[in-house]
Amino acid sequence: MIEVYFNLKKTPFSKNIAPRDIFPSECTKELLQRFEYMKQHRGIMLLTGEPGTGKTLHLRTFVKSLNENLYKTFYLPLSTVNTMDFYRQLCSQLGVEPPFRKTQLFTSIQSSIKDYVENMKKIPVFVFDEAHLLKNENFYELQIITNFDLDSIDPAIFILAGQSHLRERILRPIHQSFNQRIFLKFHTTPLSKDETIHYVEHHLRLAGAASPIFSQNALCAIYQVSAGICRIINKLTKKTLAIGALEKKDTLDEEQVYRASKEM
Repeated sequence: MIEVYFNLKKTPFSKNIAPRDIFPSECTKELLQRFEYMKQHRGIMLLTGEPGTGKTLHLRTFVKSLNENLYKTFYLPLSTVNTMDFYRQLCSQLGVEPPFRKTQLFTSIQSSIKDYVENMKKIPVFVFDEAHLLKNENFYELQIITNFDLDSIDPAIFILAGQSHLRERILRPIHQSFNQRIFLKFHTTPLSKDETIHYVEHHLRLAGAASPIFSQNALCAIYQVSAGICRIINKLTKKTLAIGALEKKDTLDEEQVYRASKEM
């Protein structure tokens, strides 16, 4: 209904946006550069940010950009596990039948990583999503797992992605040693007011909008309500478009935006 009324070719603000169509905010451009840096140096990367600021989207973009002949990605979304399950999850991802004992699990994981690098000529990329939910003991284990050849090499890339408080948590004294092993840190931030306006216009153009749909006051209201958080912007604009279509509005103003915000 929205697409038909506003003459759009496809649904705006879709989750499955192609990497080439991602809005190039300053945060996005810097993060993609950091990912490229990780490809060169490997090791551990900490990616944090408030919910809805694009961590998963950018991770997906990075993973899709990797040459499958040179990299092998392992996505680990289950963070609320004990130590043994943490090891077994890694083994399963690596395609190894999990042994019974912890020492065997550790050896299998490190051997499999080395096998990918030395024999398959592929760099393993491990993505731990929702890493703020990891138990303290799993940070200790990850520190041990990433120690290769007396800590002389970094054969793989380990990316820990989580909410903002993960950054503060890692700075606690109990994680001092692990924190020192993190090669690179990046914190995603909300869009600025100007970026929010351009973000909305960018996504409407991608959907096929030939003329402006939101007034300038409406775009400013979207920023005010969303505080520049992309997930909120997406939900708010879609609800506002729905209200506009139902009421047969040609141009949407701040009144429709504020009404839409009350439904969120």
